[in-house]
Amino acid sequence: MKHEILVVEDEQDTADLLKRVLEREGFSVLQAKDGRQASTLVGTVRPPSLILLDLVIPYVSGPELLKLFRHHPDWKDIPVIVVSADHYEPDIQRALREGATAYVTKQKGSAGLLQAVKRLLAAAPAQDQIVADVASAAPQTRRVSMRRRLQSSQKKKRAA
Repeated sequence: MKHEILVVEDEQDTADLLKRVLEREGFSVLQAKDGRQASTLVGTVRPPSLILLDLVIPYVSGPELLKLFRHHPDWKDIPVIVVSADHYEPDIQRALREGATAYVTKQKGSAGLLQAVKRLLAAAPAQDQIVADVASAAPQTRRVSMRRRLQSSQKKKRAA
């Protein structure tokens, strides 16, 4: 099954670069150039495997989109990687508290982003995929935060 990634990015150069890098790795890419276009997709397309979200975008902000994703029944469990130029630690922690799965700064380049994408997709059981050791698949950028979330998710699944 080919993973589809939604890229929400208003800077066309950055969006094109992300698309090229992801497609080269075998992913299918869906793009939204602003928050309004991304919010429209929530009700009209099948949820993607993962979302790359810039926080500073026109019309509907990244944090507002994150809330929308987390409150929509079909999209609430989709991993969201915030891709931002901002590396201010309180902003990073806020994004993670509000539902981002991971946070990657644009300055780190595509290698760090691809590593996070691959680890999250390996950790998130797809419809036809089960991963035995989810906690080991947490991205290094936010390993402690991700490990806690994944362990909590595993406990909930075992209790159900």
